[in-house]
Amino acid sequence: MAAGGPPERRNVLGQIPVRVWVALAILICVVVFVAQNRRSTEIHLLMVSVAAPLWAVLTGAVVAGLLLGLLLTPSIRRRRRG
Repeated sequence: MAAGGPPERRNVLGQIPVRVWVALAILICVVVFVAQNRRSTEIHLLMVSVAAPLWAVLTGAVVAGLLLGLLLTPSIRRRRRG
C-alpha cells in the first residue's frame, strides 16, 4: 500500500494449510463420535465375552482394519510389479 495508508490486513486463517483443516475436522468428528458412543456393549469372540465402551470397540475394529490393509498392501504391490 501507499505510505500513510491503512496497514495491510493478513488473513491468518487463509495461511493455514488444507491438511490442518482436514485434521481438525477429523478430530472434531472423533470427539463427537466418542461423546455419543460411551455406553457399554458386550462383545463375543469364540467363547470369550468382554464388556467395553462402544467407541473403544469400533475404534479397535477400525485400527485392526487399517493394520490389515497396511500388512497386505506391500504384497499386492509386489504381485503387480512381478
